[in-house]
Amino acid sequence: MKEVELSDEAYQALLQLAAAKNQTPAEVLASMLQDNRPPLAGDNLLFFLTRAEFTAQADPTGRYLALLSWLARNYACDFADFISHQESGRRYLMLNRDEVNAVRSHNHAVQLAGTQYWAVMTIDDATKRRFVCRLLEFIGCHDETVAHACRALGLAGTPAGFRLLSA
Repeated sequence: MKEVELSDEAYQALLQLAAAKNQTPAEVLASMLQDNRPPLAGDNLLFFLTRAEFTAQADPTGRYLALLSWLARNYACDFADFISHQESGRRYLMLNRDEVNAVRSHNHAVQLAGTQYWAVMTIDDATKRRFVCRLLEFIGCHDETVAHACRALGLAGTPAGFRLLSA
């Protein structure tokens, strides 16, 4: 058996990747290094979620905006396709510039850095979680990656839906 020396930061990032994929650190490294297997969908996202530029942001809102910006830049086609199929998307196409600015102001919309997209900031955490989960699933991320992203955003609660109530 061979040994590899890693910095503390690299080792922590490897542990986070392994936990997100429910694998051992050795299995994660093997899956990334094997030439005969394509990388798992979402690996790039996991790398982003463990970078210092992302983890250094203590504010969940900053992390949310950083994640959406990163996705819009790195999965541009999928992101654009996903956004174009949102129910509210067509409604804004019929508005003039002043009406768009009024809606943006009302929703406290913030432009995603380096993109043409705006994030509505007046939505609650459950809605943010649903949006992020659907977006990540749309671009092909595994369930473990989606769960890891939600935890990193502080949106780790269970998704809203139907549940049975006991008497």
